Amino acid sequence: MNPSSLSITRPRPSLLAIDKPTVLTLIAASLLISETFAGALRFYLDMAGVSALLYLPKLACLAAVALELPGARSKPGVWLVLFALLVSSLLALLHGATLRNIGFSVFIYLPLLFGLFCGSYLERRAGLLCWVIGLCLIASLAGIALDMLTSVPWKGYSYMMGDVEITANKSWAFGSTDRLAGFARMSTNLAVMIALYSLFLAAFLRSRLLRMMLYPLAFGAIFLTTNKSTAAAYLLTLMMLFLAGYRLPSATAFAIAVLTGMALPIASLLLNIPQSEAYSTSMFASFNDRLIHSWPNFIEVIANEGWGWWGAGFGAVGSSAAAFPLAWLELLAIADNTALYLWGMLGVFGVLLYLLLFPLLLRLHDRGPRIRDALLGIVFCTCLIGWATDVLEVPTATLFLGMAIAHVLTPRDLPRQRPYSRIETPPPHRGVEPHAQLPRDALP
Repeated sequence: MNPSSLSITRPRPSLLAIDKPTVLTLIAASLLISETFAGALRFYLDMAGVSALLYLPKLACLAAVALELPGARSKPGVWLVLFALLVSSLLALLHGATLRNIGFSVFIYLPLLFGLFCGSYLERRAGLLCWVIGLCLIASLAGIALDMLTSVPWKGYSYMMGDVEITANKSWAFGSTDRLAGFARMSTNLAVMIALYSLFLAAFLRSRLLRMMLYPLAFGAIFLTTNKSTAAAYLLTLMMLFLAGYRLPSATAFAIAVLTGMALPIASLLLNIPQSEAYSTSMFASFNDRLIHSWPNFIEVIANEGWGWWGAGFGAVGSSAAAFPLAWLELLAIADNTALYLWGMLGVFGVLLYLLLFPLLLRLHDRGPRIRDALLGIVFCTCLIGWATDVLEVPTATLFLGMAIAHVLTPRDLPRQRPYSRIETPPPHRGVEPHAQLPRDALP
């Protein structure tokens, strides 16, 4: 036998091989599962008197980030952002915030930090991550069916942890239509999770038929949650993916998505919409309420306090301000717009961070592995959802956003380890229908 004809086949790693990437992926899996079942878990854990167990996944994220911090010296940009957040935290304390506000904000952003510092490890176990996300998507769809057909016990449930009231599940309605939350805490979170889970899985599906079945199924589920902003964002994301093979149209779509998120709050100051539109039964009533009340009031508070340049500070805006209220700053608890949220918290620096979404999308649009296609759709959809939502406080969205930032920060000239176990990496592709330009025998 000719020795030159022999080929050495490296053994493929087991799907559950225990190594560092697997451990970190299991932490990510625990976070995704806890968010998917957050409403039900909070109810049953509180009934058992162990409600604090729900925070174990985020504590595991904190431990993983702490272990990865010493090895992040090659990313000065990341350290600059963390230093800016430290300075902003001190500014928040000067504006009346407490250490509890800052600590709660850090807790909110742990998934983002975990994705940022550990994202490259999660890519290496994308097969395992796909299985977890697939199961979470199935559970989310089952939760909607259960919520529609039965009366789930965690519906509208709240409980006390110390002196803070925690909402296990938010029960609310759009007119006479119940906003279905399934196993999640609220319908908004459920809609975002379904959108992002389906976009991630679609990038790895080899069958065009399965992708064409997944998209309408996911959209139908999002529609049932009555979350209109996520439904519109999902449809626009699918349109972008159909054009993703063309650089200029894609870049135009990215620019419009980012700039519109900034333009909407500014438009609220210029438009003169009747007050009655905010209380009508039309499908745009909630959006009109943002234009009439939410955005102008938020901007007025920041402007009147003279915080337009530097912001109110890290911890003084968002859910931390709602959990630990600040005197005379109740209106800063909800911004309902990601660009406005970042500006109110970090001032001009927050606006610059928001604008970095555009180069992030451009980098993700470059040819590359399937994980890059998955993150491209997810980041674009997250940007669109952020037009009318404080999407940075949705753990699932921030985890994927951190992974996307970690992906583009990985030096391209360095050899990268094979990031997939069970899922093969095909030649680069673009769009909703991967590999349409390849011959049939070249398809995986």
